[in-house]
Amino acid sequence: MLDLGWAVVGGLSGKYLGDHGAQVVRVESATRPDLVRATQYVSISRANNLDDKPWFNHLNTSKYSLAINLKHTQARSVLERLIRWADVVLENYTPGTMSKMGYDYEYMRKIKPDIIMVSGSAYGQTGPFACQWGVDGTGSACSGRLDLTGWPDRCPINPSNTTYGDSVLGMINPLVVIAALDYKHRTGKGQYIDASMLDVSVHQITPALLDWQINGRLQTRTGNRIPDASPHGVFPCIGDDQWCAIAVFTDKEWESFCRVIGNPTWTKQERFATLSLRKENEDELEELTAEWTKNHPAEEVMSLMQTAGVSAGVVQNVQDLIERDPQLKEREFLVPLKHPVLGVICHPTPPYKLLKTEAKVRTAPCLGEHTEYVCTELLNMSDEEFIELLQQGVFQ
Repeated sequence: MLDLGWAVVGGLSGKYLGDHGAQVVRVESATRPDLVRATQYVSISRANNLDDKPWFNHLNTSKYSLAINLKHTQARSVLERLIRWADVVLENYTPGTMSKMGYDYEYMRKIKPDIIMVSGSAYGQTGPFACQWGVDGTGSACSGRLDLTGWPDRCPINPSNTTYGDSVLGMINPLVVIAALDYKHRTGKGQYIDASMLDVSVHQITPALLDWQINGRLQTRTGNRIPDASPHGVFPCIGDDQWCAIAVFTDKEWESFCRVIGNPTWTKQERFATLSLRKENEDELEELTAEWTKNHPAEEVMSLMQTAGVSAGVVQNVQDLIERDPQLKEREFLVPLKHPVLGVICHPTPPYKLLKTEAKVRTAPCLGEHTEYVCTELLNMSDEEFIELLQQGVFQ
């Protein structure tokens, strides 16, 4: 894969293929560094260092880094060799950028007719929004997803520490690439793939789309509540900022829930006898539930509910995930990797495990770390030509 991606969706799309054995050459430049190489999320990172950003490392494992200034007059000959070498080209610039640079799909397939090219963007390559600047937050807003997130008496909420469109599209793109490679294997033909973060976000709200189309009902923000469960929320537990999520769907689950909390007299009242009645009296039901949970540790609440057949889960923080979560530990989700600048830090493995192709995650590269290797070994460039291009300032 020739990886011309950047930011989150660009990084993840190539990462998962690289983690499973693909040769991924990431093309980047110090003249226009990836924004996640320049974003300081942790105290050890410095503004003037492009190689000490853990977030970049998490998004770009198992890749080779080729530093090249694509605006240099001599860069085109190197990129053409990379296109001939590659089975797949990935990019996620604003639509139209690749065409302006002279590196669009039509140009690439003239060089290699069976090339597969994936273009990821906020809104897709066509339509009135296509060329607008967009990120996950703006795409999520346009998708309708934010209008369904939060509480009805408050403003829409954009999750503060996640990029939904980027992350999900970054997982979908490798699957689409595998399908395109299978098609190429059967037909000898490549293809162009237009991947949209907006479309991914709209897919998430399919029930709301159907509700409007079929029932004419416009869903809006409901906090933690959903139509077919009650109680359904996050409830306080013993300790500072300790919570447990509980979800009760069926009458059988309601009976189990009542047994767990000791069958207090209020659980036998008519106003809680059915799901529809529990929904009508949900404010009070949630208050009564919280009166019980706040006297118990969150782990105990989860254990008791789960044992009784009621869905429940502790609200964990990042420290819990890294230091205490038994599920992630058993699945070896975090693997320690040594980075030449950051030292040893744990990296998340892919969220799926293949039976016959185990992911082998390598630490992310420093900028330009593999420039010479890519040119001389993968592209068979002579040492003399490489040195000449290096002296001309192509590789920066």
